[in-house]
Amino acid sequence: MENITIEFQAVTPENMHYIRPLAEKIWTKTYGPLLDPAQIEYMLPMMYSNERITNEIQEGYRWELFVVEGEVLGYVDYKVMEDSRVFLSKIYLDTDQQQRGLGKLMLQHVIGFARENKAKAVYLTVNKHNAKAIAFYERNNFQCIESKTFDIGGGYVMDDYIYQLTL
Repeated sequence: MENITIEFQAVTPENMHYIRPLAEKIWTKTYGPLLDPAQIEYMLPMMYSNERITNEIQEGYRWELFVVEGEVLGYVDYKVMEDSRVFLSKIYLDTDQQQRGLGKLMLQHVIGFARENKAKAVYLTVNKHNAKAIAFYERNNFQCIESKTFDIGGGYVMDDYIYQLTL
């Protein structure tokens, strides 16, 4: 990781167009084996429309592009919640770039933000069948604190674990 340029760029109307194609690539590979394709088709526009991203930014979420050597390789979306915890809504890295330590850098970025803002924890949701992501969070000292099913409309649910890192 030495001598490579890594930056987190705030998502703006001018660079927002990078997110959706990257999300489609990542989701197809990551969730293709876990979810019904119709659910993925339902969730992508719901979660990644420009309107949704803009609204979240206005609500205080920090959407950032993860840029390595000038190339957008991932994105994060997180917010300090009223309970003084940081909710990590999204942390996604191009599947072709995984297993290089980049995801850990992304996670450390959010944890650093949480510490700077005196948050007491960072928490997230993860699909119960996403063994690769669960292993990643556990390697980074997150612990499963709850199991929850979220109704997302359209006859679909997200069946997730809630993982947390206490700071």
